[in-house]
Amino acid sequence: MLTKVNKEVSNLHDKDVLASVRTNYITVILDGDGIIIDSNALFLKLFRASYSGNVLQSSQLLKSLVNSRALYWEICKTMQAGLKWKGVLVHKGLRNRNYRLETSITPVKDVLGNVVKYVAISNNISDYYCKEINNNSVYNSDKQLLESIAKDALFITKHGKIFNTSQSILNNTSDRIIGSYVYDFINPANHEYLSKQIHKVFAEGKVSTYQSIGLTFKGGQTFIVTKIRPVFNLQNEVIYATLKSKKHKDGLKVNKALKAIETKYTNIFHSINVGIIVVANSQGNIIEWNKGAEKAFGYTDTEIIGEHLTVIISKKHVDTGVEELRKAKDRLDNDLSGASIEMIGLKKSGEEFPVDLTMSHWENGKERFYCAIMLDVSKRKKLEDKLRKTTKDLELFLYRSAHDLKAPLTSAEGLLLLLKDEKINEKASVLVNMIDETLGIGRSLLDDLAFASIISEKSREITPIVFEDKITDAMSAVQEMENFEGINFQIDVQQTTNFHFNQELMDCVFQNLLRNAVGFAKPKTSNATSYVSVTVVAADKEVKIIVSDNGIGIDSAHLDKVFDLYFRVCNQNSNGTGLGLYMLKRIAEVFQGKVSVTSELNQGASFEVILPNLKEENQNDD
Repeated sequence: MLTKVNKEVSNLHDKDVLASVRTNYITVILDGDGIIIDSNALFLKLFRASYSGNVLQSSQLLKSLVNSRALYWEICKTMQAGLKWKGVLVHKGLRNRNYRLETSITPVKDVLGNVVKYVAISNNISDYYCKEINNNSVYNSDKQLLESIAKDALFITKHGKIFNTSQSILNNTSDRIIGSYVYDFINPANHEYLSKQIHKVFAEGKVSTYQSIGLTFKGGQTFIVTKIRPVFNLQNEVIYATLKSKKHKDGLKVNKALKAIETKYTNIFHSINVGIIVVANSQGNIIEWNKGAEKAFGYTDTEIIGEHLTVIISKKHVDTGVEELRKAKDRLDNDLSGASIEMIGLKKSGEEFPVDLTMSHWENGKERFYCAIMLDVSKRKKLEDKLRKTTKDLELFLYRSAHDLKAPLTSAEGLLLLLKDEKINEKASVLVNMIDETLGIGRSLLDDLAFASIISEKSREITPIVFEDKITDAMSAVQEMENFEGINFQIDVQQTTNFHFNQELMDCVFQNLLRNAVGFAKPKTSNATSYVSVTVVAADKEVKIIVSDNGIGIDSAHLDKVFDLYFRVCNQNSNGTGLGLYMLKRIAEVFQGKVSVTSELNQGASFEVILPNLKEENQNDD
């Protein structure tokens, strides 16, 4: 068919027509009466939904391509005058898709100057029309008319037909506007969107305001804000609408400024290579990432954009990783701060590496986006592993040293017992008792050192704890201490759930807290009685232990040192090893608990210890 068309046109003498045929695709030939006598395959393909054959008058064709009466009559008058017409026509094809056709209709005349044929050549510019400038004469030929439309209100039907205008236009140009369509006076790139807004106003009865880019008379662009307002009858039905547009001279400047800012921060975002930044949508698909992420994971933008986050999570830990991300997402969605997450990342090469991840989010319209900022903590993890090994080595050394030092102490204590059985004078007896006391302190110190060195190992031996029994055992252990008999003990245990912990470590906690409280109690007088309050609140997740007293208290200058290794307050009551409170701190650190103290000198002190419940289900949660 196209060969036949080209042959027909090649007999013509119009060089413009020949050039158009070579550069355009959709071609139609009409006779002098406007009847289509031939067309190419592309024409038939585009119009097959509307026409079954080639017998079609030009008036029918134009009516299907032009949605306004003004533009239709303009083309007809141009053809009747034997002149060439050029412009953009719109055809609604399959699935209601709008096709933009850049069209030229050229008359072919005989030697006498009579029109014998018309050649209509169209180029489908639908995909890029919005970037071009419309040249329809109705659109930009009358500057005064278009300026008036931009200033005044138009009264339109649901089809966009103008049936009245405001007073200022009515006095000047009503005959040229009434009866036409609003689509005649806007950029055809906005036709479809405007049609949807008009339909929405009539269907929902709500005001519609939208922004668009219009064309100036010099071929430039201008920023336009349009408001379409429904008008109701007594039955509350929308009978027509008013359309009012307003130009904003600074609108494009603002858009350009925003575009410049967007470009600036996009460049900054992509140039950051210190941290790893990954942006995902609400479905978990990656939409952006920076140079740092590309360097860390080994994927380029082309390879990773659009992929799911699970691509960069270790396959061995993907279930745990996804669950942690879900929890972080839920916290952000509920306007809670996002906690730091430790995950195992997966490089393109298959290598795994640890990352610390924090998340933030923002919204753009109805869409929500999430930004994950990660740090490769491989070096830190290696240092932590090295430090953990060194700590274990030191603990083992400390335990063995304490154990080895007990041997000579035990021998000395045995010799001392033999010496006590001998008849010795009073002065020697005093010296023997002093040596015995010193050996006892030494043994206590070695026992505490040995115990402190194996605290982390005790986490393997977890059994149920009965706090009332633990408090009773601890009081029995300290009952030989001075001042014990003069102290009023107040015990409050609130345990309604099973609590699991290591028995020896819990004994250590209570014994050291009570030993500290009794050791620094004030002597009983007729005016005052010393008390020690022990409160235990055991919950499903943790236990809170508070031991308070009204003893001599701790100077504020020493409060930050009381949990240090070998720290001892210098007073007459201080006869401990300096390891008791240190062991409390170590137990809290090993099991991720907390320990704290508040005190006023001569008013007393209050120690609070929080430890986790290590029952099986909590261990699984961790």
